[in-house]
Amino acid sequence: MSGLVRRLTWRDWAVPAALWAAGQVELWVVGPQTVAVHGPRWPFAVALTVCALAVCSRRTYPVPALFVVVGALALTTREDLHAFLLSGLYLLVVAVFACGRYGRGPTRYAALVLPEVPVLLWTSVIPEIEVGNAWAWGLNAWWVFALGAAFQHERLLREHVAQAVAAQSQAESAEQRLNLAREVHDVVSHGLSVVVVQSELARLFMTSDPARADEAMRRVQDTGREALGETRRLLESLRDPTQGGQTAQAPTWPDVPELVRRMRESGLEVTLDAPGDAPTLTPEASATAYRVVQEALTNALRHAHTSPTSVEVTQQADLLVIDVQNESELTSQATGFAGSPGYGLSGMQERVAACGGLLTTGPRPGGGYRVRAVLPLRGTP
Repeated sequence: MSGLVRRLTWRDWAVPAALWAAGQVELWVVGPQTVAVHGPRWPFAVALTVCALAVCSRRTYPVPALFVVVGALALTTREDLHAFLLSGLYLLVVAVFACGRYGRGPTRYAALVLPEVPVLLWTSVIPEIEVGNAWAWGLNAWWVFALGAAFQHERLLREHVAQAVAAQSQAESAEQRLNLAREVHDVVSHGLSVVVVQSELARLFMTSDPARADEAMRRVQDTGREALGETRRLLESLRDPTQGGQTAQAPTWPDVPELVRRMRESGLEVTLDAPGDAPTLTPEASATAYRVVQEALTNALRHAHTSPTSVEVTQQADLLVIDVQNESELTSQATGFAGSPGYGLSGMQERVAACGGLLTTGPRPGGGYRVRAVLPLRGTP
């Protein structure tokens, strides 16, 4: 009980306190307006106090509060002890409303029947109260209960909407984190792979061919600056999604020839066979196509080294087919694709699937590895 008292707020006790005060005035000062008090007044004062205290707990224990109110009113309705106090009736109405609004389970429907008990007792001991009026008061409990139930239904709907909004917000946040993770992986993995290969090349030719070593270090610098710029773009978009893309745009399909050129300068023997007309891709599909080629070439550079690699692009009906193959004799376990699937492969699959496309990867029958992505063109359902 002490824990319940500590949890009470003004919303719990304001209404019953006002009705209790009005009841005391009605009982001790002005007197009941309908029927005079029969018997001592103190039992009615005690009953009003018990009813008010019970109604204070209506939000937490609505059905027990109603039982207490009905019991207190019934105990003060006898042949030698009775009075018709409007404050007591209003406390009963509040208890019925609370059962509709805060009640749970089938027990709350007791509020449709219990109010008839004191009403029938009043009609049996108070001749001034007509049976028709008494039944009307009892039936009022039905619409009072229905009003409370409507409030509960509206509150539950608001809670469900709030939960749905929160779930959607969490899903959107998770999707944003996933997109950011893919972008960071693509930028960092590609940049570091080129830096590592060119650094090894520079170290190899540092004494025997200084000019070639110097060229390799220049490529390391260019790759580092490019990766730094893309990383800054990602950080800006993370800080302010509405402004982050204004200083640097994410690479898309038209940037693929430049990507192939840089990979060729990094030491990868790669060829590009693509139609002259740019495919009509959505912005998401265009960025995905670029990232697929980037990831495939980065893995070829990292694992297949200088093995010949080809990028073939064809348009078949309403589809764009990107086929990246290398002729390395390394097995799929060594390539890092099938044997140790990491963020690169899963990231490609997620990107392509999000665009409504299909990605297949695996070893070639004659040796080497193949990455094949099929993306829908703009306007394709």
